Amino acid sequence: MKNFYEVSTTAFTKLVPARAILDSMKTAVVIVQNAVRLLGVTLIVLGFLFWSGNAFSLIPLHMRLGETLVALLWILAILGIRAKAPAGLIAAAIFWGLVVVGFGMNMGGLLPGRAHEVIRVAHFLFGLGAIGLSESLSARIKRAVTPQS
Repeated sequence: MKNFYEVSTTAFTKLVPARAILDSMKTAVVIVQNAVRLLGVTLIVLGFLFWSGNAFSLIPLHMRLGETLVALLWILAILGIRAKAPAGLIAAAIFWGLVVVGFGMNMGGLLPGRAHEVIRVAHFLFGLGAIGLSESLSARIKRAVTPQS
């Protein structure tokens, strides 16, 4: 006897061919990947503005955009689960998102004074790591959903 998941999956795949599901997943990954790229460039530009002593009024925007980038990284992790991407990569994306948000929200109080430059560099590297993880995860998902010739 089939359980509910098997019955609902079977009924769904009769309505929507598997190829269409994989194509829509690939489309979603491309959209999310490009959104991460756009946000990444925007965040880096804003970060360097702050680093040069300008546009401090845009820090709240920078924080919201960073949170959005992490949310997109987590969306890629969910798509990665569906595409059966490596579990370690998925876990790394989820964990790294938590690290980036936690560090970003608390970096203002870490190592005040001249030593704060170390925190700024770490923040920059953590952000680059999140962008890199999203690129890796996107590539693995797209490879998993592309039919082998």
